Amino acid sequence: MNPNLIMQILQLALSLAQAQLTGKPAQELSIDQVLLEIVQKGAQAYQLQTGQPLDVSLIKPEAEL
Repeated sequence: MNPNLIMQILQLALSLAQAQLTGKPAQELSIDQVLLEIVQKGAQAYQLQTGQPLDVSLIKPEAEL
């Protein structure tokens, strides 16, 4: 996996943690935008690792309890 991508994902996750602790986001992005960026970076890491785009049909919602 690309170390730069890992660092970007970690920085995004850290900004979310800081937002929870301080009550305000460290960046101008909202929490949902940061989460979307994390998912996009994860999909990019998957594609770099496997050489194939992420198959969204494999993502299923959790079963309700």
